[in-house]
Amino acid sequence: MYKARFAAALLAVIAAAGCTPGSATGGSGGSVALGAVIVHVSLLNFAPHGSQFGIVAGYSPNPLIVSVGSTVQFVNDDNFTHTASSVGQTGFPPGNPLGQAALHQSGTDLAQTKWTSGALSGGTPSQVFTASVPGTYYFGCFFHYPTPMRGVIVVQ
Repeated sequence: MYKARFAAALLAVIAAAGCTPGSATGGSGGSVALGAVIVHVSLLNFAPHGSQFGIVAGYSPNPLIVSVGSTVQFVNDDNFTHTASSVGQTGFPPGNPLGQAALHQSGTDLAQTKWTSGALSGGTPSQVFTASVPGTYYFGCFFHYPTPMRGVIVVQ
């Protein structure tokens, strides 16, 4: 009886997560964190569009607005490698400011300088980032910056 109730409860949680806006569709390289706001990463699915921060693309939602204390996790929906790597808090710099360090996971807080998901294989989620300090955080993909892959997270 206990196993049946547990299985039913587990299925209900999984079904609800699948219907949650921004929820992950899965991943093979790690686990999606419970309660994290998921940013989907896809060069193929998220076309460039204008925002108050300039042209953004390759991430969804983009821009993302979260509250202080939220957690954010990136999930690569493509079948090739991407990163989500900080390019600062003052706007999108020209050229590609991302060096080889962007390929290696670093940081756990958006307020840290040079945070990066590292190279995310297809279907893989990143580490979880905390949004501890209000601000505007600009990021992009090492492989596809300055266009088309760049995004913004606003922490309020």
